[in-house]
Amino acid sequence: MNYLQFINIIGIMNRKIVCSLTFLTLAFTLISLSSCSTTSDDYVKNVIDEAQKMSREDLYKKAMEELEGKTMYFIGNSSRLTTAKEYFINYLKGNKFNETTKEFEASTEVQSEFKYFNPNFDGTIEFNQPINNKIFSFVSSDIRSSSHKISMVLIQDGNQIQSKMINTNYLLNYVPKDWEGAYQTNGNPFALQSLNKVFEFNNQGTKEYKNVWDFVNENSKFYFMNIQSEPVGKNFFYMLTNEHYSSIMEDAFNKYTGDDKASIQEDIDSLSSEVIGLGLENENAKYSLAFIKRFKHQADTRTYLDDAPICNHLATKDSTNESGLLVYSKLRNIRENDEGISSKNITIAAYQDGYIGIGGYMYKHYLQILKTSPFPWTSCALIDFISTTQYGFKPWGKDIGGYCSDTKTNTDHSKDGYVDGVSVYDCKNDRGYDWWINQENGGKLVIEEPAYCAKVDYLLGAWVDAI
Repeated sequence: MNYLQFINIIGIMNRKIVCSLTFLTLAFTLISLSSCSTTSDDYVKNVIDEAQKMSREDLYKKAMEELEGKTMYFIGNSSRLTTAKEYFINYLKGNKFNETTKEFEASTEVQSEFKYFNPNFDGTIEFNQPINNKIFSFVSSDIRSSSHKISMVLIQDGNQIQSKMINTNYLLNYVPKDWEGAYQTNGNPFALQSLNKVFEFNNQGTKEYKNVWDFVNENSKFYFMNIQSEPVGKNFFYMLTNEHYSSIMEDAFNKYTGDDKASIQEDIDSLSSEVIGLGLENENAKYSLAFIKRFKHQADTRTYLDDAPICNHLATKDSTNESGLLVYSKLRNIRENDEGISSKNITIAAYQDGYIGIGGYMYKHYLQILKTSPFPWTSCALIDFISTTQYGFKPWGKDIGGYCSDTKTNTDHSKDGYVDGVSVYDCKNDRGYDWWINQENGGKLVIEEPAYCAKVDYLLGAWVDAI
């Protein structure tokens, strides 16, 4: 049994077993393919400090020296890491993926920019994606064990990252020297990318969605992924209560003209007294609380268990007047046909002229190094590769809705909906990161902030679960 087989087995086990220190320590010892590491915290921190000052070429050389003849293990929330780590290993060998032959081939481009390449390099990297949000259990158990296997993570859910991983000093932050981004928003914890869940609707009916409150009115048929399956959805609720976003919700409600405005007003008034009790500091949070309450009651979270089938459903001609809040990039899964399935049937709410309110929610994939990482140099090098080079970020950057934190690395997808120079699938013309985060004239996305989510989780989280 290898490590990947083992970690998949654990992924379907009872949480009590997953969290058992004794079990994991014994199992990791039995399956170890090489001697287990007892890397000290100070050593990993010192490597990170030194790596942040190094050129890409010298950093990759150190990684090759560390990884030669060995295997590094890491885990994450994105299956695209399977492709990215192969890009990286082959880059160290002087190879690049040929899109025509679908094979890795010797590349003069790579070899000219990385003089330390070695065609015979035999270091390997193994990636696995834990199921059912078990990634935090894996990290905690590995760090507390007497031997360590996991080196780094690509992880989502800012709330749990802050409370379980950063506040406990389990994960360490590394920012590549070559990175060009906004440190305040994406540097600590270091984000590989931002992803957006946006309000969409089927445009084949007569119902209009010109205000964010339209999605929670009494006549709305609305889909959303269950927050128990994907906790980042809960962080969306948390961030809505922030004073900035509460102000946007208040302004949108004041401009709302739906027939049920009086009913919504009653909800808002009834929740006014809840604000202080939930530990919120801004009075206008009552508008967000009312939206959250109606959202939870209105949303269908059982018919579809993932965003992809929600997207495919909204693309059918028969889904008139239906809507949802879902990952923008899922539009790539739609297969146009003559039977009424088309992305033409979907409108992105925030792309409409005159749309009022937030356009959706933005969460992030964070890259972090375990404080007990057996391969800290390789971890730093891989993070540099996938976050600061277009080639390394390509597995994510090839689609709409994924925005690298390194501003020079992003790809323009503003015309992905064009055919022969004409916009045919308007919903696929991604307006880009800067437009989506614009809080004045853009998408006004609610942006995840790990510290704020962790701060309000205890009281607000219980309230969200109870309503």
